[in-house]
Amino acid sequence: MSDYEAGQSRGKIVYLEVCRIIAVFCIMYQHTGGRGADAWVYTESAWVCASSLIGTIISSIGVPLFWMVSGALLLPKRESWRNVYGKRIPRFAGVLILFSVIRYFYLCTVEEWDGHVGEFFWRFYTQEIFLPYWFLYEYLGVLFVLPFLRKMMQNLTEQEERMLVVLVTGWNILNDISHTYLGVGFVFNLHFQSSVSYFILGYLMENCRMLRQRGKDGVRFDIGLAVFTMAVLYRWGCGQHGLEELGSLTMLLTIAVYDLIRCVSEKSIWNNTVLHRLILWCGSNVFGIYLIEDYLRNATAFIWERSAPYIGAVPACGVWLLAVFLLGNVLVSGLHRLPVLSKML
Repeated sequence: MSDYEAGQSRGKIVYLEVCRIIAVFCIMYQHTGGRGADAWVYTESAWVCASSLIGTIISSIGVPLFWMVSGALLLPKRESWRNVYGKRIPRFAGVLILFSVIRYFYLCTVEEWDGHVGEFFWRFYTQEIFLPYWFLYEYLGVLFVLPFLRKMMQNLTEQEERMLVVLVTGWNILNDISHTYLGVGFVFNLHFQSSVSYFILGYLMENCRMLRQRGKDGVRFDIGLAVFTMAVLYRWGCGQHGLEELGSLTMLLTIAVYDLIRCVSEKSIWNNTVLHRLILWCGSNVFGIYLIEDYLRNATAFIWERSAPYIGAVPACGVWLLAVFLLGNVLVSGLHRLPVLSKML
């Protein structure tokens, strides 16, 4: 029995929790703006430019990793329609509504927005209360089609799974090539929504034998793929191009990192009881940290301001985000003890 299958039966899979932790760090870094993620655009320092751009390239896998973990966990489940539409969706919608209300009150207090009920509902409907919550809206949309995606994925043969991997990754590569050299998308519009693509890839990474049983050659391939994609993205970024223009390379980098984390999980390091429990505890807090990390970053921004002059902007970002992550774990762990939030987070 693989780590994935054993974890499915117990409810927690260590390497997927590691993916969650890495993903939330990446997302927090993406939100640091000119202090870290965007510093390479404005700085005249070669060191700051290089370190910021590399950090931005690596952190671009954050959201895709979240989608892949969700797909790996949700798509194989045998779950009734009633549970999806009666429990899972209402619970997630409750999180979106509650934290949107909290955010709206925060903005009315701190940024002096006009606190009108009609204004709240309009901003909520148009996803304008807080930009990073786009993920919650999109996740909710994926949940609505989850039973149909399950039917499709669970009934694929091994050969069909391989063909789907090639279709999803191959079309994205061809589309980026066409955009880069011709200025238009690939002639055949086979575009998958990015979230759905990664959601499906998460399932395929765990259930397609071609992607699971690769041994040491697979590890070497993953490392080579990660180095290659990062090198191309770095050159592309140095040319003042947007990294989102090469989304296919981000997809390949995400797949490589996911597989490397899974390979590392097979080592004896995860057998350490303390480390094992720590990873599972931190992983269980990740979603809550995502919801409150903006407040924590604002409250602890002095860490960056005081350390950046001595160690540099990007290393200071690392120290700052580590503090946010540790503080977030403590706070979210406390929120888990509250009756309503314990079921939401």
